[in-house]
Order: sequence, then structure tokens, then C-alpha cells
Amino acid sequence: MADPKHVRMGITGVVSAAALVGLYFTYDAMYARPMGSARARLMTAQAAVDELNDKLRDERGIRKEIKEASKKTLGYKQDQVEHRFSAGLRKLAERNGMTRVVVTQKDFEKAPNPLTRSVGMRPDSVKKALVKAPDFWILKGSVRGTGNFDQVLKAMAEIDAQPWVRIESFQLHPLSKEADQFSLDLEVAAPWVRDWLNEELPDQELLEERPQVGWQRRAIVARNAFRDAPPVVIASAPPIVVKPVDAPANNGGGTAPPAPLPPPPPPWSEWLLTGVVIGRTTGVQAFLSNTRTSQTMTVLKGGRVEDAILVDGQGESATFEIGGQRFTVKINQTLADRKP
Repeated sequence: MADPKHVRMGITGVVSAAALVGLYFTYDAMYARPMGSARARLMTAQAAVDELNDKLRDERGIRKEIKEASKKTLGYKQDQVEHRFSAGLRKLAERNGMTRVVVTQKDFEKAPNPLTRSVGMRPDSVKKALVKAPDFWILKGSVRGTGNFDQVLKAMAEIDAQPWVRIESFQLHPLSKEADQFSLDLEVAAPWVRDWLNEELPDQELLEERPQVGWQRRAIVARNAFRDAPPVVIASAPPIVVKPVDAPANNGGGTAPPAPLPPPPPPWSEWLLTGVVIGRTTGVQAFLSNTRTSQTMTVLKGGRVEDAILVDGQGESATFEIGGQRFTVKINQTLADRKP
């Protein structure tokens, strides 16, 4: 027969084990699982807050960029924008020697937000609000006139260099077989971003053509493709002329040969800075893309693209040395947009 004392101890052990098991399940159900779920929700919420903060920082940066860009437009008031549009285009054409200059303009057009063309955008109220309020307005027009080959090309290059207008299309026609006079017809457009301005802007400075465009223009003018090529004449061998010993040297006479064209500058406008990183082993790296050839390039510190040497980089910009001077280039800018 079992000892009652041992039986009581066994029963006590079973009861204690059952109590511990019950206590564990109670702890798991009432504390551990709710706490784990709460921690998971907290981490999710924190990640959402971090993402929102990143977007808010992006928004502040984008707003600042838009405000800076809006200061390069023609102004706040509609009549002032229209006047500066016509007067600026006329002055650019006439200061380059063009004649019979005519500048026309149309009514302002709405520039809708690209999100209004997206499919399945939610909520619908956001899309409706974007449809009602355009991103900005566009003033379109045209510039027509005549001039020699160099005059019309330089006028077009200087109009293209202005930050407040964009050339949408052009037509160039020679007016004679000699191709010494041309008619130029430009279709242009200028943005009007009144909502981003709170005061009238001063008159915009009319810029000169970009340096790399100037070289290209001079090369095109020197090889006027519109001019009929002279007929090819195959001449017989010239007679041999015996020159007296004391006769002066003949330099050939006629006009001096044209001066050779200067070497082209590096294509800075083709190289776009797409990213900057700092690796543990590699140090500063700049990523560039060629907008014409789609070639990509990774440049380490001390390396070069064309004549630009990578000196440093951090955040959203890189520092290059060109011709002994240092310049800063921001991401999504070309090397032609560099700032000292």
C-alpha cells in the first residue's frame, strides 16, 4: 500500500505543474501575445512615420526648387507676362540682325497635373481637385523673321538659352540659291506660374547663347549645307614655269585661307550626374549618364569624365575640378550646369 505522504506529495506536484501551465497560458494570452502584436504595430507605425518624414523632407526640397524656378519666369501679372514675352523675343531676334521680325501670341493654356491621366487613382476627390486646378499656365506664340545664316541661327540659339521660354518647333528656309538669306519660323512656349509668386518680378536679363552651342553654330555656318556646291573641274597639269634666280617669291596671291575652326569644347551638357555615394573601400563615387548615347559611367575620386576630375562628393552633389577651378554639380544636373 502506498505511503500517504508520497501520495500527497505527488498530488501536490501535479497541481503545481498544472498551475504553472495555466499561468503560462494566461501570461501568453493576456500579456505576451498582445504585447508582441502591439510592438509589431508600433514598428509598422514608426516605419510609416519615418516614410512620411522622408516625403515631407522631399516636399520641402521640391517646393524650394519650384520657387527658385518660378523666379526665372516672366512675372506675376498676366499683362506683364504678355508684354515681356513679346518684347523679349523681338529684342533677341533684332539684336542678332534679323529683319521683318513678327512676334505673335495665343491665349493662355492650362497645363494639367500628370496625375490626372493616371488610371485607378484613389481617392477620386484628389483627382477631381487636380483637374480643377492646373499645375500652371502656358503662353504660346511664334517668332518670324529673316536674316543671313549666322543671324537666324544665333537668334534661335539665344532664344533657346533663355530659362523663361522653350522652342517647340522651327522651320528654316533659304530664300535664294546662294543661301545667303533665310526665313526663320519658331513656335515657342513660356510658363506662367502665378500661384508660386507673391510679388512682381524684375525684367529678366536676356542671356547670350551657350558656349558649346556657339561652337556648333559657327561650324554649321562655315559648312552651309544649303549652298549649292561649285562644280568640280578637273584641270590639266599646269605648265612648268622657270623662275629667274633674282625674281621675288610668289605667295600665290588672292585672299588668305580662312582661319581654322577652334577645337570643340567638351560636351558638358551631355553628362548628367545621377548619383553620389561614399563606399567604405572605394570612397567617393559619382555616377553619370550620357544623355545622347545613354552611356553610363562610375567615376572614383581622382578619376575624370572628359576634362572634369572628381574631387569630392556628399549628399546630393559632387565637386569637380575643371581647368584648375572647382565646381559643384547637383544630382540631375549636367556638367554644363556646374556652379563655382
